[in-house]
Amino acid sequence: MLIIPALHIREGRCLRTADGEPGTDGQYPIDPVRLARLWRGENAKALHVVSVMDACSDPGAVFDVLSAISHAVDIPVQFSAALSHTDDIARGFDEAGVSRMVLPSTSLEEGNLLPPLLERFGPRKIVVEASVDAAEIISKGDGSEEAERWIDRAAQWKHAGLQRVVVSDRGTGASLQDGFAAFLLRLAERTNLSVTLNGSVREYKDLNLLQNLNPRKIDSIILDEALYSNAFPCQKIWRIAEKQLIAQHKLL
Repeated sequence: MLIIPALHIREGRCLRTADGEPGTDGQYPIDPVRLARLWRGENAKALHVVSVMDACSDPGAVFDVLSAISHAVDIPVQFSAALSHTDDIARGFDEAGVSRMVLPSTSLEEGNLLPPLLERFGPRKIVVEASVDAAEIISKGDGSEEAERWIDRAAQWKHAGLQRVVVSDRGTGASLQDGFAAFLLRLAERTNLSVTLNGSVREYKDLNLLQNLNPRKIDSIILDEALYSNAFPCQKIWRIAEKQLIAQHKLL
Protein backbone atom coordinates (compact mmCIF):
# COMPACT_ATOMS: atom_id res chain seq x y z
CA MET A 1 0.00 0.00 0.00
CA LEU A 2 1.53 3.28 -1.14
CA ILE A 3 0.80 6.25 1.13
CA ILE A 4 0.63 9.53 -0.85
CA PRO A 5 0.46 12.79 1.13
CA ALA A 6 -1.75 15.49 -0.36
CA LEU A 7 -0.80 19.17 -0.62
CA HIS A 8 -3.69 21.57 -1.22
CA ILE A 9 -2.51 24.88 -2.61
CA ARG A 10 -4.22 28.18 -3.30
CA GLU A 11 -2.47 31.36 -4.40
CA GLY A 12 0.90 29.72 -3.85
CA ARG A 13 0.23 28.67 -0.26
CA CYS A 14 -0.68 25.44 1.50
CA LEU A 15 -4.15 25.25 3.01
CA ARG A 16 -3.55 22.51 5.58
CA THR A 17 -2.01 22.74 9.04
CA ALA A 18 -1.06 20.06 11.54
CA ASP A 19 -2.22 19.70 15.11
CA GLY A 20 -0.08 19.05 18.09
CA GLU A 21 3.19 17.78 16.63
CA PRO A 22 5.97 18.67 19.11
CA GLY A 23 8.46 21.12 17.69
CA THR A 24 6.21 22.45 14.94
CA ASP A 25 4.25 24.93 17.08
CA GLY A 26 1.06 23.40 15.72
CA GLN A 27 1.66 24.12 12.04
CA TYR A 28 3.33 22.76 8.96
CA PRO A 29 4.98 25.28 6.62
CA ILE A 30 2.62 27.20 4.38
CA ASP A 31 5.33 27.12 1.69
CA PRO A 32 4.47 24.17 -0.60
CA VAL A 33 8.12 23.49 -1.41
CA ARG A 34 9.04 23.24 2.28
CA LEU A 35 6.08 20.97 2.92
CA ALA A 36 6.97 18.76 -0.05
CA ARG A 37 10.48 18.37 1.34
CA LEU A 38 9.07 17.63 4.77
CA TRP A 39 6.95 14.77 3.44
CA ARG A 40 9.90 13.47 1.44
CA GLY A 41 11.93 13.49 4.65
CA GLU A 42 9.14 11.41 6.23
CA ASN A 43 9.75 8.78 3.53
CA ALA A 44 6.93 9.62 1.11
CA LYS A 45 7.37 7.89 -2.25
CA ALA A 46 5.00 10.23 -4.14
CA LEU A 47 3.04 13.45 -3.63
CA HIS A 48 -0.47 14.46 -4.62
CA VAL A 49 -0.86 18.19 -5.29
CA VAL A 50 -4.35 19.66 -5.46
CA SER A 51 -4.89 23.11 -6.92
CA VAL A 52 -7.84 24.91 -5.36
CA MET A 53 -8.57 27.28 -8.23
CA ASP A 54 -11.33 29.82 -8.75
CA ALA A 55 -12.22 32.18 -11.56
CA CYS A 56 -9.55 34.65 -10.43
CA SER A 57 -6.73 32.11 -10.22
CA ASP A 58 -3.73 32.61 -12.49
CA PRO A 59 -2.95 29.26 -14.18
CA GLY A 60 0.60 30.43 -14.83
CA ALA A 61 1.23 31.00 -11.13
CA VAL A 62 -0.21 27.57 -10.33
CA PHE A 63 2.19 25.88 -12.73
CA ASP A 64 5.11 27.90 -11.34
CA VAL A 65 4.40 26.54 -7.85
CA LEU A 66 3.91 23.05 -9.23
CA SER A 67 7.22 23.22 -11.07
CA ALA A 68 9.00 24.36 -7.90
CA ILE A 69 7.53 21.40 -5.99
CA SER A 70 8.48 18.90 -8.70
CA HIS A 71 12.07 20.13 -8.82
CA ALA A 72 12.41 20.19 -5.02
CA VAL A 73 11.91 16.45 -4.50
CA ASP A 74 13.17 13.28 -6.13
CA ILE A 75 9.82 11.48 -6.17
CA PRO A 76 6.84 11.55 -8.57
CA VAL A 77 4.39 14.42 -8.17
CA GLN A 78 0.85 14.00 -9.44
CA PHE A 79 -1.39 16.99 -9.99
CA SER A 80 -5.14 17.19 -9.46
CA ALA A 81 -7.12 20.04 -10.99
CA ALA A 82 -10.23 20.62 -13.08
CA LEU A 83 -8.37 21.07 -16.34
CA SER A 84 -10.27 20.59 -19.58
CA HIS A 85 -7.87 22.05 -22.16
CA THR A 86 -5.28 19.74 -23.68
CA ASP A 87 -2.68 22.54 -23.79
CA ASP A 88 -2.97 23.10 -20.03
CA ILE A 89 -2.55 19.38 -19.39
CA ALA A 90 0.48 19.26 -21.67
CA ARG A 91 1.91 22.25 -19.84
CA GLY A 92 1.68 20.34 -16.57
CA PHE A 93 3.83 17.57 -18.01
CA ASP A 94 6.25 19.64 -20.09
CA GLU A 95 6.77 22.72 -17.91
CA ALA A 96 5.82 21.66 -14.41
CA GLY A 97 7.32 18.18 -14.57
CA VAL A 98 4.41 16.27 -13.06
CA SER A 99 4.25 12.50 -13.46
CA ARG A 100 0.46 12.15 -13.62
CA MET A 101 -2.59 14.28 -14.14
CA VAL A 102 -5.61 13.38 -11.99
CA LEU A 103 -8.64 14.78 -13.78
CA PRO A 104 -12.26 14.84 -12.53
CA SER A 105 -14.61 12.57 -14.43
CA THR A 106 -17.05 15.43 -15.03
CA SER A 107 -14.62 17.53 -17.06
CA LEU A 108 -13.52 14.53 -19.13
CA GLU A 109 -16.94 13.11 -19.89
CA GLU A 110 -18.58 16.40 -20.87
CA GLY A 111 -16.29 16.80 -23.85
CA ASN A 112 -15.44 13.11 -24.35
CA LEU A 113 -11.83 14.08 -23.72
CA LEU A 114 -10.54 10.83 -22.27
CA PRO A 115 -9.75 8.89 -25.48
CA PRO A 116 -7.69 11.68 -27.11
CA LEU A 117 -5.87 12.39 -23.83
CA LEU A 118 -4.94 8.74 -23.43
CA GLU A 119 -3.81 8.60 -27.03
CA ARG A 120 -1.63 11.69 -26.68
CA PHE A 121 -0.13 11.21 -23.21
CA GLY A 122 -0.56 7.51 -22.53
CA PRO A 123 -2.46 5.62 -19.80
CA ARG A 124 0.34 5.90 -17.24
CA LYS A 125 0.00 9.69 -17.15
CA ILE A 126 -3.76 10.23 -17.21
CA VAL A 127 -5.87 9.23 -14.18
CA VAL A 128 -9.60 9.79 -13.70
CA GLU A 129 -11.04 10.81 -10.33
CA ALA A 130 -14.45 9.38 -9.47
CA SER A 131 -16.22 11.41 -6.79
CA VAL A 132 -18.75 8.97 -5.35
CA ASP A 133 -21.43 9.20 -2.68
CA ALA A 134 -19.97 6.80 -0.11
CA ALA A 135 -22.85 7.36 2.31
CA GLU A 136 -25.38 6.03 -0.21
CA ILE A 137 -23.19 3.06 -1.04
CA ILE A 138 -22.75 2.26 2.65
CA SER A 139 -26.47 2.59 3.42
CA LYS A 140 -27.75 0.67 0.38
CA GLY A 141 -24.90 -1.76 -0.16
CA ASP A 142 -22.19 -2.17 -2.76
CA GLY A 143 -24.86 -3.30 -5.25
CA SER A 144 -26.70 0.01 -4.98
CA GLU A 145 -27.59 2.14 -7.98
CA GLU A 146 -24.79 4.56 -7.08
CA ALA A 147 -22.23 1.75 -6.94
CA GLU A 148 -23.40 0.14 -10.18
CA ARG A 149 -23.39 3.49 -11.99
CA TRP A 150 -19.77 4.14 -11.09
CA ILE A 151 -18.65 0.61 -11.90
CA ASP A 152 -20.29 0.87 -15.33
CA ARG A 153 -18.63 4.22 -15.97
CA ALA A 154 -15.26 2.90 -14.83
CA ALA A 155 -15.64 -0.09 -17.16
CA GLN A 156 -16.13 2.36 -20.04
CA TRP A 157 -12.96 4.20 -19.04
CA LYS A 158 -11.09 0.91 -18.95
CA HIS A 159 -12.38 0.12 -22.44
CA ALA A 160 -11.03 3.49 -23.59
CA GLY A 161 -7.58 2.53 -22.29
CA LEU A 162 -7.51 3.92 -18.75
CA GLN A 163 -5.36 2.04 -16.23
CA ARG A 164 -6.04 3.78 -12.91
CA VAL A 165 -8.92 5.50 -11.13
CA VAL A 166 -8.85 7.63 -7.99
CA VAL A 167 -11.96 7.15 -5.85
CA SER A 168 -13.00 10.03 -3.58
CA ASP A 169 -15.95 10.40 -1.22
CA ARG A 170 -17.85 13.55 -2.16
CA GLY A 171 -19.96 13.34 1.00
CA THR A 172 -18.99 13.51 4.66
CA GLY A 173 -15.57 11.97 4.26
CA ALA A 174 -16.31 9.48 7.04
CA SER A 175 -13.96 6.74 8.10
CA LEU A 176 -13.70 3.72 5.80
CA GLN A 177 -16.52 1.21 6.37
CA ASP A 178 -17.13 -2.34 5.21
CA GLY A 179 -19.80 -1.35 2.68
CA PHE A 180 -17.56 1.16 0.96
CA ALA A 181 -14.61 -1.23 1.09
CA ALA A 182 -16.75 -3.87 -0.64
CA PHE A 183 -17.55 -1.36 -3.38
CA LEU A 184 -13.84 -0.66 -3.93
CA LEU A 185 -13.17 -4.39 -4.22
CA ARG A 186 -15.98 -4.89 -6.75
CA LEU A 187 -14.80 -1.89 -8.75
CA ALA A 188 -11.27 -3.27 -8.98
CA GLU A 189 -12.34 -6.82 -9.77
CA ARG A 190 -15.04 -6.00 -12.33
CA THR A 191 -13.07 -3.38 -14.24
CA ASN A 192 -9.50 -4.60 -13.67
CA LEU A 193 -8.50 -0.98 -13.04
CA SER A 194 -5.88 -0.08 -10.48
CA VAL A 195 -7.54 1.87 -7.66
CA THR A 196 -6.25 4.69 -5.48
CA LEU A 197 -8.47 5.72 -2.57
CA ASN A 198 -8.51 9.43 -1.79
CA GLY A 199 -9.22 9.97 1.92
CA SER A 200 -11.59 7.83 4.04
CA VAL A 201 -8.69 6.42 6.08
CA ARG A 202 -8.74 7.86 9.58
CA GLU A 203 -7.04 5.21 11.72
CA TYR A 204 -5.11 1.95 11.57
CA LYS A 205 -8.19 -0.26 11.26
CA ASP A 206 -9.12 1.59 8.07
CA LEU A 207 -5.66 1.02 6.64
CA ASN A 208 -5.73 -2.66 7.59
CA LEU A 209 -9.18 -3.08 6.02
CA LEU A 210 -7.97 -1.50 2.80
CA GLN A 211 -4.79 -3.57 2.64
CA ASN A 212 -6.70 -6.83 3.00
CA LEU A 213 -8.93 -6.24 -0.04
CA ASN A 214 -6.91 -6.67 -3.23
CA PRO A 215 -3.37 -5.34 -2.73
CA ARG A 216 -2.47 -5.89 -6.38
CA LYS A 217 -5.22 -3.55 -7.59
CA ILE A 218 -6.23 -1.38 -4.60
CA ASP A 219 -2.65 -0.35 -4.04
CA SER A 220 -2.48 3.24 -2.82
CA ILE A 221 -4.14 5.83 -0.59
CA ILE A 222 -4.02 9.63 -0.74
CA LEU A 223 -4.10 11.10 2.76
CA ASP A 224 -4.57 14.68 3.89
CA GLU A 225 -6.51 15.22 7.12
CA ALA A 226 -5.29 11.98 8.72
CA LEU A 227 -1.66 12.98 8.24
CA TYR A 228 -2.07 16.67 8.98
CA SER A 229 -3.92 15.97 12.23
CA ASN A 230 -1.20 13.51 13.25
CA ALA A 231 -3.58 10.57 13.37
CA PHE A 232 -0.58 8.45 12.37
CA PRO A 233 3.09 8.76 13.37
CA CYS A 234 4.39 9.23 9.83
CA GLN A 235 7.38 6.92 9.84
CA LYS A 236 5.28 4.19 11.49
CA ILE A 237 2.46 4.34 8.97
CA TRP A 238 4.83 4.12 6.03
CA ARG A 239 6.61 1.13 7.60
CA ILE A 240 3.31 -0.66 8.18
CA ALA A 241 1.86 0.20 4.80
CA GLU A 242 4.95 -0.81 2.85
CA LYS A 243 5.90 -3.89 4.87
CA GLN A 244 5.03 -6.39 2.16
CA LEU A 245 6.60 -4.36 -0.63
CA ILE A 246 9.81 -3.91 1.35
CA ALA A 247 9.90 -7.65 2.05
CA GLN A 248 9.64 -8.25 -1.69
CA HIS A 249 12.42 -5.72 -2.33
CA LYS A 250 10.15 -3.66 -4.57
CA LEU A 251 10.86 -0.40 -2.79
CA LEU A 252 14.54 -0.88 -1.98
